[in-house]
Parts: sequence; structure tokens; C-alpha cells
Amino acid sequence: MSKADQEMDRWAKEVKRGAVTLAILALLDEEPAYGYELVKRLEQKVSFLQLEQGTVYPLLRRMEKRGLLVSEWDYDDPTKPKKYYGLTDEGRSALQMMAQTWNVLSHEMRDITTGVETQ
Repeated sequence: MSKADQEMDRWAKEVKRGAVTLAILALLDEEPAYGYELVKRLEQKVSFLQLEQGTVYPLLRRMEKRGLLVSEWDYDDPTKPKKYYGLTDEGRSALQMMAQTWNVLSHEMRDITTGVETQ
């Protein structure tokens, strides 16, 4: 593996860490969901953020612990209970701030990487 490939791998991991939190908050703003459902929805919408369930569940727990999410168990199928996650008011506020920052950053990075300045 070349040094450029190694650097790309490191960079991609760092970008994914931040982007996945934003993506999960945005998906949960649309409607509550359980972990596996979030993984599938991410797969459908964003090819760059392909995640394993083992990555998503700890992130959901951390976000809940930080007060961004609330959860509720659904026992409609007692053999397969599902833990649904939804946004708290703090989660919605965080989403708004993160989305605004992401939009500004992506716009500025597009200008830098293409050599074009736009207003």
C-alpha cells in the first residue's frame, strides 16, 4: 500500500467519524428508528458511510448518554424487541448547528479543492 493510500485511509476514517454522527441525527430527525434500520438507511443514502451494526450501536448509546437521543423499546414481536431512537430537543439543536457548519465547510472545501471562489 502506498503512502498516499495509507493517508487516504486515515483521512477517510477521520471524516467518517464526524459525518456519521451528523448523518444519524439527520435520519432520526426524519423519524425514529432502531439501529439496524439506521444502518440500512445509511447504506441506501450514503455510499461513503458504510457502517457495521457493531459501530452504530455504541455510537447510539453514547449519543443517548450525552442527551442527544432518547430511546424506547418496542416489544410488538417479543422474540425480537427493538430499541427505537429519536432526537431530543438538544439533539435537534446539535443537528442544526452541525448541519450549518457542515454546509459552510463543504462549500469552502469545494472552493479550495477546485480553485474556484464563490460567494
